[in-house]
Amino acid sequence: MRAFGAQLFHFGPDGGAWRVAVRCVISIGVPMLVLLATGRLDLLGAAAFGAFAAVFGRELTPGARARLQALMGAGLAASVVIGLAAAHLPWQPWSSTIVVILVGIVASVLGNIVQWKPAGPLFFIFASGAFAGGPALGLAGAALIAVVTIATSALAVLVGAAAALLTGCGHADRPDRAVRGRWQDAAGDGMVVDVVVASTLAGAVALVLGLDHVYWAVLSAVVPASVSLRGPWVAKGAHRVIGTAAGVALAAPLLMLALPGWAVVVVALVLQLGTELFVPRNYGLAMLFITPLALLISSAAHPGDTASLLFDRFWATVVGIGIGMLVLTVRAARARSRAPRTVLG
Repeated sequence: MRAFGAQLFHFGPDGGAWRVAVRCVISIGVPMLVLLATGRLDLLGAAAFGAFAAVFGRELTPGARARLQALMGAGLAASVVIGLAAAHLPWQPWSSTIVVILVGIVASVLGNIVQWKPAGPLFFIFASGAFAGGPALGLAGAALIAVVTIATSALAVLVGAAAALLTGCGHADRPDRAVRGRWQDAAGDGMVVDVVVASTLAGAVALVLGLDHVYWAVLSAVVPASVSLRGPWVAKGAHRVIGTAAGVALAAPLLMLALPGWAVVVVALVLQLGTELFVPRNYGLAMLFITPLALLISSAAHPGDTASLLFDRFWATVVGIGIGMLVLTVRAARARSRAPRTVLG
């Protein structure tokens, strides 16, 4: 128990996190300011999803980071387009939920091959679910969202490359590793299978309960389910669960304040800065910034009744995290049962 407490509250080295934080704030801040100036904060979600490409590859060399961020930007843009298309499907919300789950499955498989960090399909589920669960848009509206997403992801890649050239700080990053053989190594603890099971169960339960934001339950379920059993997995799972729950609580007053546009941009940038500064040090504390940022972006893109939104998000988070932790616990039990035992005597 003492070891668990030490792992839970452990603060690692910052690893030059301020450099990543500055890159991310510029990548997301510039599009936000443009949208604020043009009165189009309804496109905040599209801009944020593209800018999220900046959070990937913090441990890579500049060239490898640019390649990974370009891939992530393309994946995020594809997820947004898939979500926009899913909103037009019949038999809603079941059909759009299935699409979001499929996006999570594909992202989990690709994530295990590429080994991107932050690991897991979380960003891609968020990007597809935010639009799949929204109103069906016409061609012009959908095209504008896609263009904004692509443009902001391209900006994120350019900002990262420019920062490396101007500051000469790329030498601190670790070189990228070969992709060959990653699949067999990364899939060894059954993470992909558990993401599939957790997301499917969470989506089904949320639909049966009649929750409006079903994708948030799917999103919350993959948070613990995508934790690797390598290392202190209990602490990692607790970081994600406790941090997510605390982040929902922090988001409540922010959403209830009905912030004006300029304040939404300022708060979002502060939350993004806090996320990148704490991710390498304590993931649980970082989730305290990540979750309200996600909720703030979602509410700006699809404004509605705050009380209903918070109620829906709270229960969707409870359902998703509960199912994700159950699946993670079962995986750990299976791993223990398969572990070789020492026979004495």
